[in-house]
Amino acid sequence: MNTIKHLFLFFLLSATAAASSAQTSFDYKGESMTTDARHLLVNDSMTDEKACTFRTVNEALHFAERHARKDTLWTVIYIMPSVYWIDNPDDEEVRQPLPGENTPFAMKVRLDRVRIIGLGERPEDVVLAVNRGQTQGADGNFTMFHITGSHIEAENITFGNYSNVDLIYNKDARKNRLRRKDAIVQAQIAICNGDHYHLRNCRFISRLNLCPFVGAQNTVFDNCYFECTDDALCGTGVYNRCRFTLFSSKPFYTTDRRRGAVFNDCDLHSKTKGTQYLTKVSGPVTMTGCRWTSDDPALKIEWNKRPDPAHRCVMTGCTLNGKPLDVPQPTEQLPTVLPPFAIRTQTDIVPGGWTLDCHKPKDTMRYDWQADNSRPAWGYAEGVDGAEGSWGLVQLQKGARMMFTPGDESKKVTRQTCRITLDPCKGPGQGFGSATGQYLDICIKFDTRTLTGYGIRFIRTPDYDHAVEVYLVEYSAGTVTRICPPQRCDLFKRGCTVTLTADGTVLSATVSNRNIPETRQELTATMPHANTYGGFHLQHTGSIGASATVVKEIFLK
Repeated sequence: MNTIKHLFLFFLLSATAAASSAQTSFDYKGESMTTDARHLLVNDSMTDEKACTFRTVNEALHFAERHARKDTLWTVIYIMPSVYWIDNPDDEEVRQPLPGENTPFAMKVRLDRVRIIGLGERPEDVVLAVNRGQTQGADGNFTMFHITGSHIEAENITFGNYSNVDLIYNKDARKNRLRRKDAIVQAQIAICNGDHYHLRNCRFISRLNLCPFVGAQNTVFDNCYFECTDDALCGTGVYNRCRFTLFSSKPFYTTDRRRGAVFNDCDLHSKTKGTQYLTKVSGPVTMTGCRWTSDDPALKIEWNKRPDPAHRCVMTGCTLNGKPLDVPQPTEQLPTVLPPFAIRTQTDIVPGGWTLDCHKPKDTMRYDWQADNSRPAWGYAEGVDGAEGSWGLVQLQKGARMMFTPGDESKKVTRQTCRITLDPCKGPGQGFGSATGQYLDICIKFDTRTLTGYGIRFIRTPDYDHAVEVYLVEYSAGTVTRICPPQRCDLFKRGCTVTLTADGTVLSATVSNRNIPETRQELTATMPHANTYGGFHLQHTGSIGASATVVKEIFLK
């Protein structure tokens, strides 16, 4: 019996010694701490999972995911100063969404009651980073985190998507990294599904679609800093003593319809010229004791282009460049916006008639959308954003197409001209929602039955965020080939006119804009297989709504 007792004590003491040795000591706010299953440490110079110490943030989050949902205790993840890549920036493989999803994520986790704390002196000392965005290393709006769960907190950390921003790490210049591209694309931080998120003394760095923990029902930001362009901020957020650098005019797409976003004692610097709006689509916003500054001394601040009086928007005790700022609560009734007058789908090709349908071209097959001719593809409607107040034919579906077939298809046409006037809804000139096979083709000398002819293409590419690329094309049985060098085009915005002429074997195009006088773009090419067709073809593969194009006028000769 004594032997058994001694063996038991030996194993107990051995287990206790092993448990006590499987710990890592570190300091937090002057207090000595040790790791355990509820107190994890991330240190990129060491790994010992038995000691709850991890080289990467990913490993620590996965450990917390396995343990944190088992009871109601909190798990705290402490992170030593460094740059931690949540996704390998040197991996050349393009990130794809999971099957059935539209957004590629660096990491998806299910967490409850997790607190993440940076151990640096400043939030710049601990950086959680990715550097991919739409068409820049990813197929979709690449996002660092997707978190399902509630009661998530972070403190003293920089969260950055450096697809379009240089990463400068002052503690160690060897960890600096240049941005992937100058052209700004959708590059996001965190999307959540849960409640009660609290971020303290954190920095959120990106440009388009920043998305700092967007989706939680209640999110509080205390003493945080944000850099962003449009469609970026959390619409359920309460921002206390935060700082913002706004690089464009609509940092919110919209806000929570019931509570809206709230700003208390914040500093906001606008890089916009003209008018700084808060939301793209009307939503409630409350600003109290906030200080606006601007690079434009004549800047105006407004809630929205069409603020809805049903949304409570209140500004109290705010200033713009040191002067009192009062943006009144919207009270005027919204202008009447008529729904699109849908035009009946016409899929048949009829001599002397128009074909109005939805079509998915061959060169868009890698993108996940389908043509649907059970509903209208075109409507007579008012444009939005950059085309607000402009009426004409507007796409109601991705893939909207229109074609005209001559009454006498046997007639040989050697010369044909088309003039078309367009008001794209994308005001800055990027034309389409993203560089994912989104373009507008306008064609003449076209056979509508075989999809053969010549035209001009305006397409959004990853190279430009305020312009499109333009070039001349040949259609051959629906296969499209470029027949001239591509050019940057800054004229594809409201007031754009395109004149396309085919004469003999030469195709030429002129692009101009009534709002940008004395500027025009000329393109010319030899048609490799000149034909005598006389049809017309227009194909739009871009998104609808704020990414559509209003077709104002079509003149064919």
